[in-house]
Amino acid sequence: MQVKLKLTKMHCKSCELLIKEDMADLGVEAVADHKLNTVTLKFNEKDISLEKIKKKLEEIGYPEE
Repeated sequence: MQVKLKLTKMHCKSCELLIKEDMADLGVEAVADHKLNTVTLKFNEKDISLEKIKKKLEEIGYPEE
């Protein structure tokens, strides 16, 4: 599954890297863009739910807009 989310509080390339690394720990491929405040996620729904991904993003400081 591929999903694009609009996030808040992304300010720089470091934010993008943090999101990419934390999502990789969950088995999720993430491409974040701090200029657009978006993240594109690729994941297998059988392995992880979108809600769990959103919760992790919120925990690391990037809640959905």
